[in-house]
Amino acid sequence: MNNNMPNNNNGNGNDLNSVSLGSIDVGNINNIPPVPPVESLNTENTVPNNTIPTVEATPTIPTEQVQVTPIDNPVPPVEQAPVQTDTTVNPVPPVEPVQSVSPVEPVSIIPPVEPIPPVQPVNYDVPEAMNTFNTTPVFNEIGTVPPIPNTPIIEPTMNTAPESPKQPKKKNKMVFVLIIVLLIGAVGVGVYIFLNMSNSSTPKVVVTPKEVVIEAGSEVSTNIDDYATFSGIASSSCSLDTSAITDTNVAGNEYTFTITCNNVNYSGTAKIVDTTAPVAVLQQVTVQVGSEVTPEDFIDNCTDASGACTYEFSDPDTVAGYLATAANYHVDIIVKDSVGNEETVTGTLIVTDDVVPDMYLSCTMNDEVIRFSMMENALSGDITRSYTFTFNNVEDYNAYKSANQDSSEVTYQNITGVPSFDDASTSLILTQTLTKQELDREEGRTLPTAYGELRAYYVGEGYTCSIERP
Repeated sequence: MNNNMPNNNNGNGNDLNSVSLGSIDVGNINNIPPVPPVESLNTENTVPNNTIPTVEATPTIPTEQVQVTPIDNPVPPVEQAPVQTDTTVNPVPPVEPVQSVSPVEPVSIIPPVEPIPPVQPVNYDVPEAMNTFNTTPVFNEIGTVPPIPNTPIIEPTMNTAPESPKQPKKKNKMVFVLIIVLLIGAVGVGVYIFLNMSNSSTPKVVVTPKEVVIEAGSEVSTNIDDYATFSGIASSSCSLDTSAITDTNVAGNEYTFTITCNNVNYSGTAKIVDTTAPVAVLQQVTVQVGSEVTPEDFIDNCTDASGACTYEFSDPDTVAGYLATAANYHVDIIVKDSVGNEETVTGTLIVTDDVVPDMYLSCTMNDEVIRFSMMENALSGDITRSYTFTFNNVEDYNAYKSANQDSSEVTYQNITGVPSFDDASTSLILTQTLTKQELDREEGRTLPTAYGELRAYYVGEGYTCSIERP
């Protein structure tokens, strides 16, 4: 059906622009159900700004007033087109009853709201009621509200909360700030390094002399690192002058040394100290019963940095008792130097009833020493033979000495003899006493007794012989 809206006079002399919804047969008015009120539309730009008047129906028809809420922003009027009439009379189809709709409470509009696009006009196809007797359309219900379709009414949802202004993303801002901070820090570090490299192109030289101690009797070191510590310069770039250190044998003396680096002199002091005990080489002592003996009799020689050695018996009364009886004995002797370093050594004492010789012939090969007592250039008394065993470490030596130093006779590596100990060389000396007959049997011949012949024989056997005086 064509929805054309002509401009008609309602018979009251008032011109009214309305939408023609078709002709209505007056005879069938009573059969039309009441029209429910129209729900207020809470939108903008959809209803004209003027108020639509309430139209009352025929008294025989129960009606309800329709309340329309005025809305701003009216919709522009729709152009009316002439209504085309159709001479063909069609029967009016029965109108289905419309379910009544409860009035809807008006919804207040809370500005501001986003504008809603204009609503396009809705075309309602309502069958025209044709007057079979008059072909001219009759508009008796001008201004009435057209029927509302039986569909659910959806109320538009409106966001009444004011829209907050858009905020910049905090995360991007934090990243940007962090990048700026890092760049500033990198520039600062670069400037700091550059300035330090510029200021420290020449490293600071620090030379600290040491407190140098030189052992008495030792050689003066030429290693410059023994005299100072170096920072900012290599020790090889410096020179050492120790020419002022003239004598290291006198303990307590102090000398000055000089280190020169980059034409700058650094001086230090070197002190001579003696912390080493003297080293004594012992010899065997043979005396007659009732004779006397001194500690010096047991010392062949003594070596010490200070050059002065003194000796004393550890137990003088015990040694005096040894001289009363013929036998072989151990004698402990304390050797000291001038600064108080000391060492205890053990010598061998032979007490005999024979005449004491006036000299000894000693013949040595490897670790064996044969000693002949000589009187007027001839063999006159006892013959002794000793073997020397050197320990590899001090612990083993001290352990063996502690267990056997009071023994009158021990056996070590199949050699039996009277033990004596040399602490300086950590050595064990085993001494045997022989007669000429026992020595002849070992050699398988009768040995000569004259000094010259006896010495010649042992030299021929590979020994080294020398004269010792008692």
